[in-house]
Amino acid sequence: MKRLICYQVCYPVGEQLFVPERTLKNLIISYVKEEERSISGLARRLNKDGHAIHRLFLTGYLRAMADMGVVREKQIPPSKVYATSANRERNIYETVGDKCKLAEISDKEKPALAVSVLEELFRRPVFLQELRECGFDEVTAMSVKGEERSEARKLLLRSGIEIPGNDPAYTSSGAFEEPAILVLRDLVLEKFDINHLRVDTRQMKLPDLS
Repeated sequence: MKRLICYQVCYPVGEQLFVPERTLKNLIISYVKEEERSISGLARRLNKDGHAIHRLFLTGYLRAMADMGVVREKQIPPSKVYATSANRERNIYETVGDKCKLAEISDKEKPALAVSVLEELFRRPVFLQELRECGFDEVTAMSVKGEERSEARKLLLRSGIEIPGNDPAYTSSGAFEEPAILVLRDLVLEKFDINHLRVDTRQMKLPDLS
């Protein structure tokens, strides 16, 4: 049995885990993508971002992630450091980010395209934390506030994804609608390896009726 299951339930006495498991895993992956980090470095970064994680729990959790191939553990005396793993399967946000970065639009427009893709996929506003998972730190898009933002955040919380209370949410307002659909199409074609079933050109040649 994978050790990760044990570490999810064996919290140190007197400590509270404020970060849902799925969010914690994604946070760790995003941090080690930026640079290799030690346990102390990860603990400091989590604490800086408002996540109180007991060091013993974090140590065991990282060891389990390494066992499962999610991150790569390296011994650099006197510490162990963690980095991204080549065997790790990329999540939906990273995949969307990769596709948007390849789009033939300006770099400034690519985060807005990611908003449009995720909004089309999830049918709700998109939070900045989600865009950071895509690899974007800034976005030029219409912000969403009030009940619509609140309901979207509650939905993510129910799904085990913690969104900070002050994290901004965005909507595409119809911008990049067609490119977003093309990105989603390409994701499906690649996921199921069915590009060979698709005609290469959009406009099929009409038969000669003369």
